[in-house]
This record gives sequence, C-alpha cells and structure tokens, in this order.
Amino acid sequence: MSSQNPRPPRRRIAGERRPPRAEGEVRAERPHGPVSLDKRQPEEHEQGAPVPRPQRFRSGGADVPRVPPGGSGPSWPVVAALGVAALVLVVAAGVLGLFTWSWSDVRAQDAVDDASRAAPAVAERASAAILSYGYASLDADEKAAERYMTPAYKKKYADTFDRLVKPNATKLKAKVEAEVKASGVAHADADRVNVLLYVNQTTRSTAHGGEPQVALNRVQLSMVRHGGTWLVNDITSY
Repeated sequence: MSSQNPRPPRRRIAGERRPPRAEGEVRAERPHGPVSLDKRQPEEHEQGAPVPRPQRFRSGGADVPRVPPGGSGPSWPVVAALGVAALVLVVAAGVLGLFTWSWSDVRAQDAVDDASRAAPAVAERASAAILSYGYASLDADEKAAERYMTPAYKKKYADTFDRLVKPNATKLKAKVEAEVKASGVAHADADRVNVLLYVNQTTRSTAHGGEPQVALNRVQLSMVRHGGTWLVNDITSY
C-alpha cells in the first residue's frame, strides 16, 4: 500500500488572484494570540466513565455541597453554619452559667433574710424569760428559760443559775422583771444569727427596801437553728 504525501501548496505569483473557494469548503481560521508549542492534550475521561460530582450533606434542613479534598476550602454556607452554631453554644453556656450563679446566690440570700427575720423575735422572748426570775418561783423560772437554749448552753446556764442566782435571790427575796426595749441583727448567716438587745431589768429586793431598781442592760444572744427552730447558744453582756 503506497502512501501519499500531500503536495505543499504552490506559492502565488505577485498579482495572481486567489483561486475561487469550492462550494462547501470551510476555511480554517487562524487562532488569535500566541500559539502554544506544547502539543500535549489534557487527559480525557474514558468513554462512558462517570464524572465525579461533589458530595452533599445536610445542614439545618438544606443540602450543602461538600468540597472534595484538595479544593479551595469550605464554601460560605458551611462557614456560616459553623459560625452560627459556635455563637449559639457560647451564648447558651453564658446564659446557663449566669442563671446557675444567680439562682444559687438568690437562694442563699433568701435563707439569710429569713434567718434575720425569725431569729430576733425568738431572741426577744428568750431574753425576757432568761433574765426574769423571782425568789418564790426559781425552779419554774429556770425551766421556762431552758426551753429557749441549746443542750450545750443549757448546762452552762444551769450551773450559773444554781450556783449564783438561787442563793442570792432567796437571801434578798429578789424579784427581777426583764423588758426588751429594742433589738437588732449584728450578724446573720443562714443557720446562725447574733442579735443585740437592749433590755431593762427592774429589781425589787430587801437590799433596797423593796424599791424598784432599774438597770439598763445590753446583751447579745447568739442564736442557732436547731431542730427546725431558733435556740440560744450563748449570751454576752456589755
């Protein structure tokens, strides 16, 4: 089989016209711009091979394309969704932390407020009972005072009352009446309150011919919550 070499085109002579173009002949247009000398062609997909498409995933009910490895990075919907999610988490954490902190503080303050209201009223009744007695009813007066005391302070009070108050009150036929004039909270916790009281003690005895003697006393009662009520745990006089 012989091969046919194409004959190179004949160079036209000056003044010679271009031969007419045959009907149906298409003239190849010259490319514009520089022509690359690299004759390598880009790889083409095999006939019938599927063209890979970017995977998609769902975010917030909408399909968002997943950028394949080696791409230019996540698309703006992905970045926006992640940013919104991070902001929501930060705000939620802050709100929950603030709510927990505020709620615990409110509960603690409510407990202190309740103690500040309840303890002084009990302290006033207790001081009136503890600082009042009469020589004719010493045992009953001691029992009435002990109802307001913790077990530890009850022992301390009984020792003082039996050792000092009973002998002197019997000897002088003394009768003492205590009247609370004012009270206030010196310090308060949820389970302990120090109450400062101004108490007037009026004493009648044979030492002054039965004439009343008024003593203006200032005492502090340390009140503690015990068994669901407030009891005297200590008394300090000023």
